[in-house]
Order: sequence, then structure tokens, then C-alpha cells
Amino acid sequence: MNGQRKALIVANDEYEQEGLRNLLAAAADAQALGRVLSDPQIGDFTIRVVRNEPRYVIEEQIEDLFSESRPDDVLLMHFSGHGLKSESGELFFAASNTRPNRLRATAISADFVQQCMQATRSRSVVLLLDCCYGGA
Repeated sequence: MNGQRKALIVANDEYEQEGLRNLLAAAADAQALGRVLSDPQIGDFTIRVVRNEPRYVIEEQIEDLFSESRPDDVLLMHFSGHGLKSESGELFFAASNTRPNRLRATAISADFVQQCMQATRSRSVVLLLDCCYGGA
């Protein structure tokens, strides 16, 4: 039995807080990536796009992607937006409601993403980060 190919594309380019400037390319990049990944001749992925949503919506989608998988599934997550580091050096991904002075309560922790990835049953996981501190 062949596994499914599922992709979650998270794009945040508009932010409620003035401390986070709006981005120009995140939405267009997400649309372009979605077209390529969903093309049956190229990626043949089932795509879910989440754009400019608050933290809780994004975290729910991330957990759904990684929890609802089988070993033969190929899972891909792409995040485009602001990457932020806490004073202690932890990496966070900004959501539409992120407050830079309250990252733990308003941003998606890289640790959360990593824990979801580690708990998945899928043996094929791809994570693409298009943000500052993506290498952290």
C-alpha cells in the first residue's frame, strides 16, 4: 500500500503587533510552493495552506499533520514568516497574534514542532523554514 503525500504550508505576512513588520513575499511564495507540490506531475501532495492565523490555529494544524499519519506517508511542512529568538535563545515562529515580549504564549515554539515531528509515525518528514534563525 502506498502512503499519502501531505503538505502543510504556513505563511504569515501580516501581524497585529507593530513590533513585527509585515512581509512582502511570504504569501506569494506559499502559493507558488503549493502549486508545485500539488501538481500531480511534480509533487502530487495534498496541500493545506494556513495563512495569517493565530498561534492556536497553526499549532492545531501542525499537530494534525504529524498525528494523522502512517509509516509510508510523506509529510512536508513549510513555514514562511518571522523567526524570533527568546532571550534564552529558544526559536519561535511568529503567528498573526504574536507579541515579541510574550513569545511562549503567542508564538509557535520550534520545540513544539520538533516534538510533533518526533511523535509522527511517518518515516519521511521534510521541514522547510523560510525565516530568520531557521538554522537554530
